Amino acid sequence: MMEAPSHTNRSMARLHDSPGHPASRPDPEFTEAGKEDCAGGDTRSQERILESVFASISEGVTAVDECGHFKLFNPMAEQLLGFGPVDAPPEKWPEVYGLYLPDRVTLCPFDQLPLARALHGESASWTELFLRNSARPAGTWILTSAQPIRDATGALRGAVAVLNDITPFRAATEELRKSREKYRSLYNSTPVMMHSIDREGRLVSVSDCWLSTLGYKREEVIGRPSVEFLTPESQRYAREVVLPEFFKTGSCKDVPYQFVKKDGEPIDVLLSAITERDANGEIFRSLAVLIDVTERKRSEEALRESDKRLRAILDNATAAFFLLDPQERYIFTNRQWERFFHHSRQEVAGRTAYDFFPREVADSFHQANLSIFQTGAPVVREERVPHADGIHTHLMQKFPLIDSTGTLYAICGISTDITERKRMELSQRFLAEVSRELGTTLDVSATLQRVAELAVPTLASTCVVFMPSNGAALQPVAVADRSRGRALQLREFLERHPPAPDSARGPSWVMSTGRSEVAPESWGLLDDDALEEPRWEALRALHGKRSVSVPLRARGRILGALSLIFEQPAQADCPADLPLIEELGRRAAFAIDNAWLYRKAQESIRTRDEFLSIASHELKTPLTSMRLRAQQLELALARQPEDSPLARKVSAMLDVFDEQLKRLAHLVEHLLDVSRIDDSRLQLRREDVDLAQVARDVVGHLQEQFGRARCELQLVAERPVVGQWDRLRLEQVMLNLLTNAMKYGAGKPIRMEVALQGDRARLSVEDQGVGIARESQGKIFERFERAASRNYGGLGLGLFITRQIVEAHGGWIRVESEPGQGARFVIELPRVPPAQP
Repeated sequence: MMEAPSHTNRSMARLHDSPGHPASRPDPEFTEAGKEDCAGGDTRSQERILESVFASISEGVTAVDECGHFKLFNPMAEQLLGFGPVDAPPEKWPEVYGLYLPDRVTLCPFDQLPLARALHGESASWTELFLRNSARPAGTWILTSAQPIRDATGALRGAVAVLNDITPFRAATEELRKSREKYRSLYNSTPVMMHSIDREGRLVSVSDCWLSTLGYKREEVIGRPSVEFLTPESQRYAREVVLPEFFKTGSCKDVPYQFVKKDGEPIDVLLSAITERDANGEIFRSLAVLIDVTERKRSEEALRESDKRLRAILDNATAAFFLLDPQERYIFTNRQWERFFHHSRQEVAGRTAYDFFPREVADSFHQANLSIFQTGAPVVREERVPHADGIHTHLMQKFPLIDSTGTLYAICGISTDITERKRMELSQRFLAEVSRELGTTLDVSATLQRVAELAVPTLASTCVVFMPSNGAALQPVAVADRSRGRALQLREFLERHPPAPDSARGPSWVMSTGRSEVAPESWGLLDDDALEEPRWEALRALHGKRSVSVPLRARGRILGALSLIFEQPAQADCPADLPLIEELGRRAAFAIDNAWLYRKAQESIRTRDEFLSIASHELKTPLTSMRLRAQQLELALARQPEDSPLARKVSAMLDVFDEQLKRLAHLVEHLLDVSRIDDSRLQLRREDVDLAQVARDVVGHLQEQFGRARCELQLVAERPVVGQWDRLRLEQVMLNLLTNAMKYGAGKPIRMEVALQGDRARLSVEDQGVGIARESQGKIFERFERAASRNYGGLGLGLFITRQIVEAHGGWIRVESEPGQGARFVIELPRVPPAQP
């Protein structure tokens, strides 16, 4: 029920105290002292005064007698009700004036009207009615109170009612109610946690989100202290720090608390609150908003862990990492950057490269950064950067970091020290070139001179290769210098004044100990006294310079010494390059050793070939004589009687003798062929030859041998195969292949085929003998190699000679075989000789 305006009470008081009010009780003083004035007063005058009073008040006032007839109806009442008194019984008043209950639909029953209740002797206070009639179609809210009127004896004489228009007040109240409902709905349905506490910290309201998040029902929490829902640590923090300050200042913001759900699970929140004060300025409650930051804290913690891991990774990386802001100031550097340039990240933060590097280096860095800012494209290039121990080469990779709006907010740089890698690359290229050059010649002097020339100026200013002469002194066998004239003069000087054999420094010491030497000065290289001569003035610049001497070692022997002189300070650092120089010495030594070995091998081969040639020619003479003697015996035997036992015995012996002579002649011919091949004297006498006919002739000559080997031969030569070949050499090839087939496939069939394939001829010989292992198939065409066990005899030259003859014709030969399954040799020959280059 809304409180009535205070002026209504005042109007009611004025009505009751009015001099002419029927129910007013006369004041004792007034009745006694002024009785005379009253008695003589004019009653009509009093009524006019009373009407004037009722007409001037702001409330509507009506009065009726005990019969319900209106005796008073002031203008304000007429204005509020829409019209004045009507001649109608009281029961019709709700219908006549349009008086409704607050639901604005139901007519107010007569007995509930305040004026009707007053006529029955009741007092009715502050009754709200809704009025709607023809004069007030929009409707008006009125607040009415009524009192019974009694005379001096207490008899009921009528009733009086006071009416007030409360429509604006009711509209404001409705708006307030709607606002409160809206606030309550918003409070309960907001997706964040909210609660209110009173001055004692007890919960007076909580939002639905608060309840659903923590898992409680509203009746379980209202009236309980808010701190009961915190973890013990947060409770202490709230009681000791937050709440005292909050009730002092009236607000707090983003206070970190840990609430505990009903199931015991903690959640992290940030609490912000404000207070509400009463008319006296006293705090009577507060409103708090709680943001659940549990997931955010987990994400932040995960991000911190990730950042920690990333920082650990970057700090343990072998490359230097750094970040630059758009003003090219350092905002991060890792430990490797600190190790490279000896400045801590605290020192470099907020400063630029110009604060730590020479201007030319910083300018180069700035140009790369500028390119990234302008194009947004990464930059990768090599930079020469000063370190404490000298200039290093860095591979610098820089790329932009872009935020979600597409704005470049930083540059990330990765700097890798590739000095050693560059040195290794240069070393590998240098050694590869050395190996290439050393492989081009087997001449010792040329090899050593080329080694010296490769070392200058890549490694040093001057290079000298020493080798022992017939005496004890070392002699310069190769000299190279940046100046060709000085190189010639240095060679002459060293030939005249070689290093002392007993020197404790320089190449002589290296030769005697087999150890490398790195010297701050060129000790043991140049004779100090001899350099004083005026003619050697150009060589004095080499005196006192850094030098390195390494042994030339191969197969455990020291062949000589290689000495380098570093005239320019900017040249390679000697200790760092010592392994490279030693490797150069080893490769040079092996090249020298290989050249010597090759020379000895060539001499051995020449000696062997001379022996083979002489031996084969010398063997042919007794073979010819023995063959003539055998023929003479055959003629003498032919004159003896056929039934002579001696003749039959000697004839059998002559057959064996003839076979051995042929075998020996065959071996001699092989030796001669090898000699001719080595001397490149294998010449072909080409003519038109039918390969099929050659095969038939060879098979005919070998019929007797096939019989002894118990081998059945199948020859497939269906049509002529004509080409320009050396007939005798091809017969030799067929003989070699068929002889091998009979040797390794005795007692089993042999198949030989001659065929024409386009412009080439194909010859194949296939046996079913012991076969050839796959790993041996590549070697059987080499000299002195056998297709199978050495138990089969022979020199191992047949297949070697066969391949040489086939290749001399421009053809090729291959073998197809598996152990235990025989072998098939295939030859292809061009029918026309290939064109000579």
